[in-house]
Amino acid sequence: MKPILCKGKLTTWKDDRGFGFIKSSEPIDGSKEIFLHISDLKGMSRRPRVGDTIFYELKTDADGKLRASNASIEGVVTQPFSQKQKAKKNGLLQTAISFSVLAGIGIFSMDYSSSRPSSPTTSPSPTRSAPTTSITKPGCNIKGNISIETGNRLYHLPGMEDYESTRISPEYGERWFCTEKEAIASGWRKAPR
Repeated sequence: MKPILCKGKLTTWKDDRGFGFIKSSEPIDGSKEIFLHISDLKGMSRRPRVGDTIFYELKTDADGKLRASNASIEGVVTQPFSQKQKAKKNGLLQTAISFSVLAGIGIFSMDYSSSRPSSPTTSPSPTRSAPTTSITKPGCNIKGNISIETGNRLYHLPGMEDYESTRISPEYGERWFCTEKEAIASGWRKAPR
């Protein structure tokens, strides 16, 4: 059933509070005024003023009071999305895309980690490789690696022989350090190569 469109004059408007009252052109329930809230005037290019002709759907609140819904001001065009609304919509889209990318990385990491041995010391293979390295803080390029063969905690500096082939797997307790001092204080020692 299509709602009935009513028409009336705005007799009171409190712009600072965002509401006012409409006097209906048709006698509805005696001569009561109809409540109008600014949220029911979506997309108007200007704020309402006393004397405006308002078109609205009539609703009755739970307490029996009449209220305007889906209202518009006669002669005032509706605006398309404002720049602020577009920016908010774009921001939400960017957040959703970022979340999806991070979720994909997480799923990929889980698949990779489930194919690895349960402990770094149980693998018979002396080489470890990972398709990705963990995300680091800018400037923190010292690799803290746990040896598969011995379980020793070794750190590798850029330029060392094994630095490029060393992969960091945080799920096994391996990590990145910003300084040698930080690595030593955390109980790691310098790798031999």
